[in-house]
Amino acid sequence: MGKADIVMNGLAGGTDQALDSLSEIDDGQLKDTVLEAYRALVDEAGAAALTPEGKLKGDLTKGSDDYTGSYEAAYSDFTGTELLFSGTTLEREGGGTLSIACSLSLEDGEAMIFLRSGAEDPVILLSESGDYTGTVEVDGTSTYIGVWGSHADGTVTIEMQ
Repeated sequence: MGKADIVMNGLAGGTDQALDSLSEIDDGQLKDTVLEAYRALVDEAGAAALTPEGKLKGDLTKGSDDYTGSYEAAYSDFTGTELLFSGTTLEREGGGTLSIACSLSLEDGEAMIFLRSGAEDPVILLSESGDYTGTVEVDGTSTYIGVWGSHADGTVTIEMQ
């Protein structure tokens, strides 16, 4: 578990109990203010983990939030990791279920498209040429979609909705 995940999970664990106590004192006004500040902090932490757009090898088109959008890249001897979509939002406006559609076409080297949610080990969606479609539940834990490559030549597309 990364340091950011430990901090965020710890904050989330104690927040409900503290806010319930505050709610009894002032009819929920302070609770609402604290919750908004906490949500903003958690949202920023998720966005900070993303690979800066200027360092991406491909073209990223953002969707309505940091969880959604599309990515297309043509890799030539790509070695590294790109974190493309990420979030830690407690209550996502678009709901907690995201659709993933991705494809990988490798000509040489190694590459994979992966998903990491919360403290769980990363799940490899594709590690050889092919297509993948599925869904992922996002519930306030950090959720990341990324690409890893080692001397990879080929193309990748990812669509998150």
